[in-house]
Amino acid sequence: MQPSQSSDSPSVFRSAAWVQAWIDTWGNHPAIQLIDLGGRSNPLETVYITRQRLKKIIPVNTLSLAGVGCGPISTPRAEYNNINDLVRLAGSVEALFLSIKSLAWQQFVLPDILQGSYIEQQIERLSQQSHLTLQVEKKEPAYAVQIESFDDYLQHLGPNTRLTYFNRRKNLGNYGAIEFFDYDYPNMEKAFTLLNNFHMQRWGSPCYSVESQKFMKNFAERLSAQEGRCILQAMAIDGEVISILFDVQWKNTRYNFQSGYAENKYPKIALGAIHMGYGIQQAIENNQVYDFMAGTGKHTNYKERIATRIQTLSSYSLERSYIKSLRRLQHLFTKKGV
Repeated sequence: MQPSQSSDSPSVFRSAAWVQAWIDTWGNHPAIQLIDLGGRSNPLETVYITRQRLKKIIPVNTLSLAGVGCGPISTPRAEYNNINDLVRLAGSVEALFLSIKSLAWQQFVLPDILQGSYIEQQIERLSQQSHLTLQVEKKEPAYAVQIESFDDYLQHLGPNTRLTYFNRRKNLGNYGAIEFFDYDYPNMEKAFTLLNNFHMQRWGSPCYSVESQKFMKNFAERLSAQEGRCILQAMAIDGEVISILFDVQWKNTRYNFQSGYAENKYPKIALGAIHMGYGIQQAIENNQVYDFMAGTGKHTNYKERIATRIQTLSSYSLERSYIKSLRRLQHLFTKKGV
């Protein structure tokens, strides 16, 4: 497996398409205060404040990036976040701090930042020059396939993994003709209905709420104008849909957002793995990274077995005011073993 890379390549989660669709969907939520830092109606310089209670007791105003869910609102997870556009549009890290300094917040949360990237240096500068406490809240690995040749990729896999994701295609073909078709923009709801049904069977809850579906459809339309696309693909046997793969293609990366499939449909065939295998192969042949992002499977960390690259995503909190003081007390008591 390749080591973590210090890449500052653009993330689809900080694209104007993602952030504007997020603002359209949740920007008027009563629990948040949306703030246009530059006054130019640019989604990439929009932040928001929400009120939370730490440990369910201490009230705290939290500053967040528009496009990233926080606190009382539940939105699809955004990864590979950054403050690149905020810094660029403000003019510098120092100018960015001046633009947020007067806002009523005690902590500025920045989740899922790529470790070892220039973005981390920007956050550290923001902390040091503004006398903010920088707290690492969480670290989590994110997985991807980044390799030049599909044949080389197959050789990289263990025999059982290769069998599960690729070699059992022949077994699946014994049950009927394997067909693939994509749902276009007007038919996204049908794909989400199938995806939710498959998720209900496996997880006991739907994958995307009505609001999240509205957001994704808005995002898909905006992304197409930025030379990206959402891939909602069905895999069927003799016309019966048995799996849905939801990927997002942007720049040189194909992100795997969600998948759902009929469990235990055929003996010894993992339909989700087979379908994902087709997506991985297509990405490699198109010279794209296939990014699984963070998270693990229901029973095993399947991403670790099929990835060729691992990166660490770190979640930060920049703290000031009484939250900064409380954090110092917490560290003091931890040292003393209280």
